[in-house]
Amino acid sequence: MRDWVVHCFENYAVFTGRAPRPEFWWFYLFNVLIVMAIYVLTLGQSGLRTPLVFFLWVFTFVPHLAVASRRLHDTGHSFWWALAPVGIVAVPIAALGLTKPAELRNPFAASILIVLLLASLGYAIWLLILLCRQSDAGPNRYGGPAPTTPG
Repeated sequence: MRDWVVHCFENYAVFTGRAPRPEFWWFYLFNVLIVMAIYVLTLGQSGLRTPLVFFLWVFTFVPHLAVASRRLHDTGHSFWWALAPVGIVAVPIAALGLTKPAELRNPFAASILIVLLLASLGYAIWLLILLCRQSDAGPNRYGGPAPTTPG
């Protein structure tokens, strides 16, 4: 695990190439474990928890995007697949002005928001499937086969 996490931080801004499943999922597990540790260590101190989790998010945001990009490349997909939820949910919500509770009392606006959220959930499931897929055998348009060991 340690080697894959170090590999991700060493390649924190590399959005080209390919990443095998272990590289992505060990880095993801590392982030989950750190967040859980922060929550356990700050029980009863929610004022301290928020800045720590925010710092972790800032520190790992670019490396997480980079490893997700490489993981999607390994399955033969563009990184734009990971950014599509912004267009599916955030843009229509902002365009329709569904950010205030008063607008959500309108049944039409509320139904649009529900449809957008369901589309986002469906898309998240599709993205999870892409991230869990087996690597493309041999080279693909994003490069040679993904490394089997970190380094």
